Amino acid sequence: MSTRPAHRSLLRGLVDDAAVFPPGDAPVPRAWAEHLALRAGRYGDLLGPLLISASGATSLVDAAGADPPVDDLETGEATGTEPVRVGVVARAGTSVEDLLDAIATLDRSPHLAVASVELTHDGADRWRQALGLGLPVAVEVPRDPAAQAAALGDLAAATADGHPRVLAKLRTQSTPAAPVPSARELADFLEGVRRHDLPFKVTGGLHHAVAGEADRPGGGREFQHGVLNVLLASHYLDDHRLPLPSLEAVLASEDADGLAALALGLEGGDVAALRSRFVSFGCCCVTDPLDELARLGILPA
Repeated sequence: MSTRPAHRSLLRGLVDDAAVFPPGDAPVPRAWAEHLALRAGRYGDLLGPLLISASGATSLVDAAGADPPVDDLETGEATGTEPVRVGVVARAGTSVEDLLDAIATLDRSPHLAVASVELTHDGADRWRQALGLGLPVAVEVPRDPAAQAAALGDLAAATADGHPRVLAKLRTQSTPAAPVPSARELADFLEGVRRHDLPFKVTGGLHHAVAGEADRPGGGREFQHGVLNVLLASHYLDDHRLPLPSLEAVLASEDADGLAALALGLEGGDVAALRSRFVSFGCCCVTDPLDELARLGILPA
């Protein structure tokens, strides 16, 4: 295998820090401290925002005030070049009013900058109220094929109405209500975002570089998707316009060396194009997939 690492931009800002969400469930102060350490470490430029639930906004403001970023320590104010970016997640059942209150709370901290919001497509168009915030809005679509197709159409209509920063979001982890989406389900979602010309993110489940059987939170084993698989499927989605069975095969592949070789062969233009489509993924254990990518030679040793 080549020892030349992939373009760093392939992974830059790719992993949103979801430490406070299941299965990690880190307390907010610990998630904040660990995010600061990650930000200052070897993976700092690969890190996206720290994700926080709307209900956790006050706790995060308190944690940031008690333990400000290193750049802010001299004056106790945000004197660094960049405050910590935060993504606010309104989970199912959270009202838009609670989301707006959380953003207002976070905006009062000099150490934090709200970078994005995430909410669910509820079929009642409440998610559209977030479009006026001037922030990227990731809208989680349902897994039911008909409902998902309708939701993606709604998101595409929003972009046509002048809101270009709308992302489709799919949950790729198992939940008490449903198993991990199959490779075919994920391929169908990718085909849908291509058809509607939407960027996307995924949330949960991408704890490994390559797809395969892995330990399930709470016990047992299950198939889990891989970061490299989704990156390469995103590339082939637009570059070669692979049909669904071929996209499914890329997503299901467990050939770590083969996938790594393909990723190492991507040029700068390829990377820019695929990352304009695949924006990020949320992960509660940020270093797990990145460490595996480093072992495969995707990142410098």
